[in-house]
Amino acid sequence: MQNLGSAKWVLSALAGALLLAACGSPSNSTPSPTISESMSVEEARSVSNDLQLQSSAPEQQVIFDFSGKVEEGPSKDTTLAGKLTLELKPVGGGNYVFMGALTGANDLNVPAKGVLTRGGRIFIFFELDKANNLLIIGTGKREDGGVFKGPFVGPAAGDRGSWTATPVSGPTPMPTPQPQKLSYNFSGLVEDGPAKGTKLEGRLNLEVKDKGGYVRLKGELVLSDGRKIEVKGALVGDKKVFVIFELEREGRIVGEGDIQADKSIQGPFILVQRENDRTSLSRGSWTATPIP
Repeated sequence: MQNLGSAKWVLSALAGALLLAACGSPSNSTPSPTISESMSVEEARSVSNDLQLQSSAPEQQVIFDFSGKVEEGPSKDTTLAGKLTLELKPVGGGNYVFMGALTGANDLNVPAKGVLTRGGRIFIFFELDKANNLLIIGTGKREDGGVFKGPFVGPAAGDRGSWTATPVSGPTPMPTPQPQKLSYNFSGLVEDGPAKGTKLEGRLNLEVKDKGGYVRLKGELVLSDGRKIEVKGALVGDKKVFVIFELEREGRIVGEGDIQADKSIQGPFILVQRENDRTSLSRGSWTATPIP
C-alpha cells in the first residue's frame, strides 16, 4: 500500500476493542432464534418452547444411556435412568434445538426437549407433568467422546442432583470441531483520508476454529508480490465478521464485514498509520469473494 513502508502501527487499543467486540457483542444480523453460550435457563426454555420439530425432519437422531440421581432435597436418592432418544434440528450458527424422550423400565416415558449450543453447552427439560409445569431441568457441557454431564434441579422444590448421558447410537452431536480452511480473493480500497486511493489486493487464507463458542479467525493475506500480512479476527453470530490485518511497522487495518447470501464478505475498514510521531486514520471498504 502507498506510504506504508515507513509508517509505524498505532492505536492497538482501538483494534483490541473491536476484537473484543467481536468476541462478546451481539451481531447486527442476529440469527433467529438467539442462542448463546451465556443464555439463561429461562431463555433456553423459551427457545425450546417456541421451536417444534414435528413439521420438519431432524438432521440427527442420537440415543444416550442416561442416568441421574437426586442428591439433596425432598426426593433425595431418587434415580432416573434409561435410554434418552433425541432428534436434533439445526437452527443456525452451529446451534441445535432438540426433542425426544427418556424411556426405561416400569413404562418410563418422559418427554424431553432443549437447546444445544455450538460450544457444547446443553439445556435439557424433562416434562414430568406438563399440565402442572412439573420439570426436571438439567444443564451441562459436552466432554470427550460426546458424553454430556451436569447438574439438574427438580422435580420437587429443593431437589438437586447430577446427570450423565453417554451416546450409544447415532452420530455424536456437536463433535469436537476441526479447523476449517477457507480462501478468498480480497480487494480493499482506501476512500477517505491521507492514504486515499491506496489499494490492497491478494489471496486471503483463513483458518476458522470454534473456541469455547466463539469462532476465531486466523490466517494471512498473500499479496501479488508475495508479501504476507498476518490476519486475525472473529465471527459473531453467523453474519458478522471482524478482522485485523497486522502490517508490522507499517500500520494496522481494522475491518468489519457482513456475510452475504453468496458467502462473500463486504464491509468498511480503518487504516491506522503513524509516521514522525503523528497518527493518521484513513477509511475504506473491502470485499472478500470465496475461491471455490
